[in-house]
Amino acid sequence: MLGDIAGTAAAFAIFALFAFVPGYVLGWALNLLDFRRRGALAQAALGVTLSIGTCPVIAYVAGRFAPAGAIWLVFTPFWAGFAVLMAARWRRMIPRGYRLAKVLVAAWLALGTASMIDLQSGSRLYYSVISHDYTLRVAITSAITRAGIPPPNPYFFPGRPAALRYHYFWMILCSLVQRAGSGVISARLAVFGGTLWCGLGLIAVLALYLRFADPEGEVRLQHRVGLAIALLGVTGLDLLPNLLLIRNGVVLPEMEWWNDQVTSWVGTMLWVPHHLAGLVACLTGFLLLWSAPARQRDAVAAAAVAGLCFATAVGCSVYVAFTFFVFLAVWGIITLLRKWRRDTALLVLAGCCAVAPLVHYVRDLRGSASGGSFLVPTVRAFKIPDLMLASLHAALWKIWLANLLLLPLNYFLELGFFLVIGVVALKRLRAARAPWSRWDLAACAMAGSSIAVSTFLRSGVIGNNDLGCRGFLPAQFILLLWAVSLAGKPELSGRRLRGWLAFLWLVGAAGTVYEVCLLRGFPVLSDFVQVTRYSWLATEGQLGKRTYAARQVYERLRETLPPAAVMEHNPDTDPGFIPYGLYADRQLAAEASNCGTVLGGDASLCASMYPILSGLFNPPAAAPPQDVDAVCNQFAIRVLVARDTDRVWADPRSWVWNRKPLAANSMVRALPCGTGVLP
Repeated sequence: MLGDIAGTAAAFAIFALFAFVPGYVLGWALNLLDFRRRGALAQAALGVTLSIGTCPVIAYVAGRFAPAGAIWLVFTPFWAGFAVLMAARWRRMIPRGYRLAKVLVAAWLALGTASMIDLQSGSRLYYSVISHDYTLRVAITSAITRAGIPPPNPYFFPGRPAALRYHYFWMILCSLVQRAGSGVISARLAVFGGTLWCGLGLIAVLALYLRFADPEGEVRLQHRVGLAIALLGVTGLDLLPNLLLIRNGVVLPEMEWWNDQVTSWVGTMLWVPHHLAGLVACLTGFLLLWSAPARQRDAVAAAAVAGLCFATAVGCSVYVAFTFFVFLAVWGIITLLRKWRRDTALLVLAGCCAVAPLVHYVRDLRGSASGGSFLVPTVRAFKIPDLMLASLHAALWKIWLANLLLLPLNYFLELGFFLVIGVVALKRLRAARAPWSRWDLAACAMAGSSIAVSTFLRSGVIGNNDLGCRGFLPAQFILLLWAVSLAGKPELSGRRLRGWLAFLWLVGAAGTVYEVCLLRGFPVLSDFVQVTRYSWLATEGQLGKRTYAARQVYERLRETLPPAAVMEHNPDTDPGFIPYGLYADRQLAAEASNCGTVLGGDASLCASMYPILSGLFNPPAAAPPQDVDAVCNQFAIRVLVARDTDRVWADPRSWVWNRKPLAANSMVRALPCGTGVLP
């Protein structure tokens, strides 16, 4: 646990070379948003957002087309430029003031670290619930470190690499941090450091929009920035249905899982940093376009950098990028109708700059295509009535109609405080006698596009509606800005309205506290309290011991095995063996029953491969034993990892016990297999 804390801090520090320094130098060199005249805090915020917006796509292009190792040369001028700036003006680079904002930023760093690391008590080790998703991102980061760009699917290896189908640009930076850590920083710790920077990116872009887009500008800016950061801790009314579930004996590991979620800001910052990076990139790109027409000398450079930001967004989160591009199309129509020709021209230029670096990336994705459709028409699901109607065998159109009629209730439960803010803000705009300002048009277009896409479209690649969850982020961002703008305004002065808002704010803040505690504490509770059991957690109260044993073995293997070694555990698991993704940093032959082919690869190969590999760990009682080495040679596997829950473990004559282990303890054994030499 102490090693995790130190490693996360080291990864966070190294990540500054990619998540802060390049953007700072780029802003200074091109004088974006009049960078050189800004205060230290504005420059720091621009450094973070410009880095998150541009570095992933720069790293992708360098890693995809340049010779091996050239990616470091691409970033060297940024580091050298920053060193020169530091030597010349380091005193003026230290932000002053904004005490509340600094305290809240420090709180985020502490909260984020505590929420991600393994919690240890003696020989028990507990990962956080968010590891359910982190296992994939860590595995992809490790795959990039081993194989370069484009990376292979780390979950599927039918004897040869299978191209990855995923938005992996953010993981490229995590891989660079892992490599810079020289074996001290694992892929997991590098991802942790990146998560902290993504949270800082959200905070920074909030401050920039309050300064450059919000009509109040610099008025009470310190107070407004502090309020905006504090409001990140407020979510919807998800706590209420969770309390009802608890009363009926059901405890969800994640508060949001009761419905088709609109994720809390803290949940987004912890669960899906790459989607958050995509949002920050989109917002940074639009802010550059927003301000460019007023700065004619820098307009073309701003539009070009905005294009890079939009390209980064596609590679970090295709769902956020798609939603934002719908907004940009609407915004383009508005600029045409309003005859804002410079805005239109800069938007087109940014689009051209975004397309150029993505041609091969899109081609790679199409070449590895598998799974369902990217977009599917729908009406946003409301799980409780949907389950009731499904039990009555209602037709799909009836379920959609019910969801349409219940949308106000659905969004009220998901948004709570922010839904009321949105209604008040729209009433204020409607009552205004003057024409809507440029910012009012942009804010309504962004929120409206986001809500429309997230309500009437869904992603079809996997069962989860990622488009509905992540596509709502731009609307949440606008609602957050509106909440800050309305604070202290007459529209919120009514006693009844203030009472409702106070109640909704309190429930939303309590919901966030509950969610954070649940994400950290549920795995511990699953060992000591009778809570709902889930297959990806140990179901017999031994999760802590099993995690400790698995990490011990995988860390030993990471020290001794060549990076190219392919390993395999029992694929008869759902969603897969989480400790593998967190700690192994090695290629896997087949993750689960679908072999992870939704992330790339031929599903028909998995259909023939899975029963063979499953038979190694769960042999039928009457069947003769398989030739283990022949199977391993067939799929180029060199290490098998057996656990005491596998059926083969109980047979003292099996391969688990008749080979010398590479690493072993009472719950996990890693054994060599195949006749070839470890690569």
